[in-house]
Amino acid sequence: MLAHEGHHDAGGCKIETGDFPVTVSVYEVPEGDIPPMHSFCNHVPDAGKINMTIEISDLDTREIPIAVRVVMEGHEGSEHGEHEVLYMPAEQYLSGIIVVATELEHLGQYFVLLETEDNAGNVKTAVRVPLHVGGGGHGNHGSGLGMLEMIFIVAAVGGLAFFFMRKKNAEKELSKESQS
Repeated sequence: MLAHEGHHDAGGCKIETGDFPVTVSVYEVPEGDIPPMHSFCNHVPDAGKINMTIEISDLDTREIPIAVRVVMEGHEGSEHGEHEVLYMPAEQYLSGIIVVATELEHLGQYFVLLETEDNAGNVKTAVRVPLHVGGGGHGNHGSGLGMLEMIFIVAAVGGLAFFFMRKKNAEKELSKESQS
């Protein structure tokens, strides 16, 4: 799949902590009419607009109303020290896909909270998805090299080795001919 470019399998990133498992893919929305090129798990290189898909695989969970809240950690002014970026009211996701589109304006640590109600009607966080923004790089790979970069380096080194070996062999042939 183009959007993953070898960085992750096409199925996204599994989050198995919480009340039910989910699979998450986060995409930076580039400027202009360019489609998103990389899928990320829990790290986005830069602040800006993102699209996130959250897949709920459990069929029973799809029938439970789920609210989505995106918060940034460490902002004062709320009881938990978190700043709310986005709130989507509770609804059933019968297709199993939650689509979140928002803008993460600041570098730092965010959380995507999937909220449900317990038997007493109290709202609780069922799943907490961490999302770090900033530091560049390609998702969980930090600023290291991805698969495409590695292929390019290997091809460049191989091409240079071929060029120099061929030149060296040509010089040997030339020196043999001049000695005879």
